Amino acid sequence: MADQEEQPSPKSPWVGRSISRREDERLLRGAGRFAADENVPGQLHAAILHSPHAHARIVSIDTTAAEAMPGVEVVITGQSSLDLWQPLPPSVDLVDMRLPESYALATEIVHYAGEPVAAVAASDPYLAQDAVNAISVSYEILEPILDRRKAIEPGSPLVYPDWPDNRQCLWEFSFGSVDEAFEKAEHVVSRDVAAHRYSAVPMEMRALVSRFDPVREELTVRVSTQIPHQARTILSWIFGLSENNIHILAEDVGGGFGNKLQLDVEPIPILLSIMSGKAVKWVERRDEWLTSAPASRDFEHRIEGAFSSDGALLAVRDHLIGDVGCDGAVRAGGAGALLVAGTYGPGPYKVQRYSTKVEIVVTNKAPYGAYRGFGKDVANLAMEFLMDEGAKSVGLDPLEIRRRNLVDNYPYEMATGPLIESGSFLSCLAKVEKAMDLPALKARQKAGLVDGKYFGYSVISVLEPSAATIPNSLFTGYESATVRLSPSGDVTVLTGMMHIGQGIETAAAQVTADLLGVIPESVRIVSGNTDSVPYGLGSFSSRGATYGLSAIHDAALVVRKKLLKAAANLLETDVTAVEIADGFATVIGAPEKTLSIPEIAKAVYFFPGPYIVLPDEKEPTLEAQAVWTNPQVSWTPDVHGRIRMYPAHASGAQGATVTVDPETGQVVVEDLWIAHDSGKMIHPKIVEGQIIGGTIQGFGGVMMEQLAYDQDGNMLSQTLADYQLPNFLSAPPVHVLHGEVNSPVTPLGTKGVGEAGAIGTPTVLMMAVENALTPLGVSVASSPLTPERVLKMIDGEKV
Repeated sequence: MADQEEQPSPKSPWVGRSISRREDERLLRGAGRFAADENVPGQLHAAILHSPHAHARIVSIDTTAAEAMPGVEVVITGQSSLDLWQPLPPSVDLVDMRLPESYALATEIVHYAGEPVAAVAASDPYLAQDAVNAISVSYEILEPILDRRKAIEPGSPLVYPDWPDNRQCLWEFSFGSVDEAFEKAEHVVSRDVAAHRYSAVPMEMRALVSRFDPVREELTVRVSTQIPHQARTILSWIFGLSENNIHILAEDVGGGFGNKLQLDVEPIPILLSIMSGKAVKWVERRDEWLTSAPASRDFEHRIEGAFSSDGALLAVRDHLIGDVGCDGAVRAGGAGALLVAGTYGPGPYKVQRYSTKVEIVVTNKAPYGAYRGFGKDVANLAMEFLMDEGAKSVGLDPLEIRRRNLVDNYPYEMATGPLIESGSFLSCLAKVEKAMDLPALKARQKAGLVDGKYFGYSVISVLEPSAATIPNSLFTGYESATVRLSPSGDVTVLTGMMHIGQGIETAAAQVTADLLGVIPESVRIVSGNTDSVPYGLGSFSSRGATYGLSAIHDAALVVRKKLLKAAANLLETDVTAVEIADGFATVIGAPEKTLSIPEIAKAVYFFPGPYIVLPDEKEPTLEAQAVWTNPQVSWTPDVHGRIRMYPAHASGAQGATVTVDPETGQVVVEDLWIAHDSGKMIHPKIVEGQIIGGTIQGFGGVMMEQLAYDQDGNMLSQTLADYQLPNFLSAPPVHVLHGEVNSPVTPLGTKGVGEAGAIGTPTVLMMAVENALTPLGVSVASSPLTPERVLKMIDGEKV
């Protein structure tokens, strides 16, 4: 933390205020700059041919008819492009993961329905699609494997013939005397619970405009991505181009949520641009996105808990099997989510005897990627159901058994190694309990059927690890920023973070304004241009307020020190006697001795100049760059093989009320409550918006969204008529309750908030429905909670 004299004046702190978001006006006025909006004179348009089969060998591809069509300039297949690029690099490579060799276009075998097999660049987007439709492909159909359990049975068809089985990764970990605890426990309970496959549905799907200058060998790509710098590096690896000659531009992103953390299809239109020497535009269709974009969830748990007679959780065993489709490490980096689930299996509870087995299984489905939650939701589902099972067995109220086991001493080292640096799990639980008025809800439930419907409720706890720092991946642990105070007094912040709707532009301006004594409107935030901003890791894992703002804070703090020195020299006083606020530097106790920030900046740069105003500074300008890393991260395994990949841990609790019609299976979610401690809130309304957004995504995921396949591996959810999304009519009210226990390891006290609602909402709704159907003895073992499936649960069918 900075010294006292370096802190912003309390006269006008911007941090902690819900000022108008600077992003909103341009977006609401339709003035956003999205990749799909970009057009270049003379550009070509790309279209992609996708495999109609989940598993097949490509016998031959005839592109003759497509190539003969007027306006078609380039046609490529996997085989014809083999010498023009390298295989896709892995996103993550951990604990002996098997990494398939995959190209952006299939070469010999297709591994899922929707895999790209050929592509066209033509003068018109409709002509490009007509040309794709004219390509003839002969396939030898192979048996697909679509069930995660069957995929790991001996003799099952192999997704990759050179692998010994269909496991992309098998990770087992144990800490403490687990078996002994189970042998001595008074109560042993278990639970099977699973979740279906769904993912993000952004307004803007994958899109780009690629331009290649063959003379200079320069590649410029305007793309919808969360990771501009990694995108530049990836393209350098794939195409063998100098990274100096690749320019990535990313401005507004119409939805990221983790789904735009890889480049697996994007190299195809880029290759068409390189081959044609012209600009090529590609905008993905909705059916293409639903069929082949990175999917998420799709897992099952078998979890066991050992409890004492007073409800203490003595030990936990968990077996997690996750279906990552054809790949969760190269085409998309979702396999790491399942490892995160295994690592954070104990959740917010005091468990020091823990064992986990995580099986990451490949099938003939689309690749598995990151989506808001990234494994924390997977862990939460199993652990919270286990706590309710423990409560039933011991004879305790579900909230009481949580209170007895929640972490309440900080810092707390989990059995798997992570260090929960600070928290407020108990107070979050109490806030939700009070807001819901549980005595009234219990009385309502005792009344039984009302209007033919059962009423149910649930309360759970939530742990949100944030700011992932994953070794041997594209998502390691640092962030960079440059802060520049110009001679006119305006401020420019260059950040490696990407603004993807999370309000980082506004929050960064608030932090910078407080430190430099200016107003946020005078701070310009620049991101997404790899030619101008320092190398950064982009936006994912709620790292904006932790890594992103911490780097900006540290850079601005250096500029602040210079500004104070310059002001002290100009005002002929000691630096400790100067305060900066409201656009001025003033001598404390002598308000007549003051200079405006522009006056100081002008003095530093020009009149009288840096050698007079900042004579002892090695870098006598009002500019600084900082790279921030978190001291809590540790990649050096301890004696138990444990590392610490998440440096921030937010506390939370959630509650829900539902009604269920036993005749129709219709579930109505009446209300959702969420208490969340995200540390210091830079902008409370942005925090609230992030919580509500994630909660509604979790609601949609568990209630209606589903990426469904038929028995042959064909995607059934190819339109938004099939893939249902929540809207203003279907979404329930979300009541947000804030906590604010600062993190001791970030300079601003921030933690994370972006994934909070998405983590616990599926869990709390599944448990509320089960609670409602208690009179019928229904066990909610899986999702989604559609009327058809709920009816089957009521009828005792296995779903």
